[in-house]
Amino acid sequence: MLLNEQQKIGLFFVVLYSIFFILFMQIHLMSGVISGLLTYTLTQKLEDFLARKMHRWGNKAKLFSVLLLSLLIMVLLIGGFGYLISWVISVAKDPQQTLTHIQNLFNSIANSLPKELSNYLPDNLIELRANALNFIKEHVLYLQSVIKQLFHSLLIIIIGMIIGLIAGYQQNKRNITETTSSSTVYMQALKDGLNRLILVFQYVAFSQVIIALFNTIMTAIFLLIVLPLFGIHMPFSKSLILATFILGLIPIIGNLIVNTIMCLVAFTISFWIAVIVLTYLIIIHKIEYILNAKIVGTKIHAGICELLIAMVLSETLFGVIGLVFAPIFYAFLKLSLKQLKII
Repeated sequence: MLLNEQQKIGLFFVVLYSIFFILFMQIHLMSGVISGLLTYTLTQKLEDFLARKMHRWGNKAKLFSVLLLSLLIMVLLIGGFGYLISWVISVAKDPQQTLTHIQNLFNSIANSLPKELSNYLPDNLIELRANALNFIKEHVLYLQSVIKQLFHSLLIIIIGMIIGLIAGYQQNKRNITETTSSSTVYMQALKDGLNRLILVFQYVAFSQVIIALFNTIMTAIFLLIVLPLFGIHMPFSKSLILATFILGLIPIIGNLIVNTIMCLVAFTISFWIAVIVLTYLIIIHKIEYILNAKIVGTKIHAGICELLIAMVLSETLFGVIGLVFAPIFYAFLKLSLKQLKII
């Protein structure tokens, strides 16, 4: 099959975008791209909503949407850091009470474990603290690199959000100028590729909301119905369900955080309850893979197996960020090739 000139130019920019994605995953900047796409998409959606509902806003709807999202992001960041700082201060004010809570949790976990496993645990909190200090001393450089990487990732995410907000605001001006000036073939191909990227990101973001709801419903059924039927009552069940939905909106990483918290809470009941909870969460996590592939695949007419293979390969090559970005990357390639009528 021979390609015409327009298809060749379009295919060239698809390859260019793909190289860009792979490069950014290699240098760990893809989190910034995802956060930028998120804020850009939210800006466009909010601006469309305001323009429809409040006609008097007119051209100011775009500016108001950017200011509103900026305020929301600032409140979340300041609130999160404020809560963390207040928690550290409260721990520092009464270290003895904190140590007592840790001792009670340690004793609960130790008592719930089988004897074969509990023999490997320290005998008391003093030995546990000594082991922890020795671990920190032996791995201080590694811990420093982890903390540095976390702050670097957070900074990249914030910068990506700022760029997404600016791009969302500037889009209004571009739409006005494009009506008076024509774009070159190459600029049009570049814009078409960006529009496809934004479109598939919206597909994946929508699927993530569905997955978060699915995960929350299944977790609620497990914690509030299944476990109580067997006389087991998990502490903080309602808080865990709420955290499941909120953190579930963050692909992969959010689930890991809430699953870890849930397993620790289950450990306070018994070791075997923790094993049951972990098994259940693993099964739900695997179902989420299929659900994600089904939703995105329906939008771009791709099979579940295609997306699952893409997700597994991307995770193998690029780690967690590859798994997060795999549905976007594959959907972008599939949609681009379809629109260019190459496949």
